[in-house]
Amino acid sequence: MNNLQQFSTSSNGDRWFLLTDDATHQAFVLHKANEPSGGHQTQMPVADFLNQKPFGPEREALINILGVGDDTADATQASYTSSSL
Repeated sequence: MNNLQQFSTSSNGDRWFLLTDDATHQAFVLHKANEPSGGHQTQMPVADFLNQKPFGPEREALINILGVGDDTADATQASYTSSSL
């Protein structure tokens, strides 16, 4: 994995990154928790991250760098899929 791009930081020090798997070209979100909470890292596909509720400011930040619309008000598309990204 490489092409790591940070797209959001919370006030408590958590950080979110967009990364791409070189072999599959699939995009993932990497969340790095702040050190006081253990510094754990989690990774999930971008579509899963965009569909995860409750929505937070890090979701909006990812939408902005991806250049995709926020479709939460669009009744014809209930969620993001890998083909919509």
